[in-house]
Amino acid sequence: MGKEGTGASQLAQVIRSLGYNDFDRFEFATVTSLIPTKIRVDGMKIELDAYDIVMAEHLTDHTRDVTINGGVLSTMVVKSPLTVGSRVIVASMSDGQKYVVLDKAVMI
Repeated sequence: MGKEGTGASQLAQVIRSLGYNDFDRFEFATVTSLIPTKIRVDGMKIELDAYDIVMAEHLTDHTRDVTINGGVLSTMVVKSPLTVGSRVIVASMSDGQKYVVLDKAVMI
């Protein structure tokens, strides 16, 4: 089966072809607040808050244990790449009751 359309629509086609999933659609959103975290999905009039979204860990401030120079173990603080106004890729689930923020959208 050939895939047509944008990268996001092609990904959605592949997921649908693999069988049932809880994700309804992929969309774009804008970060409107960092603390507390809020986003606005394109075309929606309301902002979604922490109760409505699940954020991928790599988009949050978090710590990682890393090995530097072949053996020096250190803990590194990784800061969120998101700022107010950042565009993100989201997947709706449970008929739009929850949104998963998958990644930051960038233009190349």
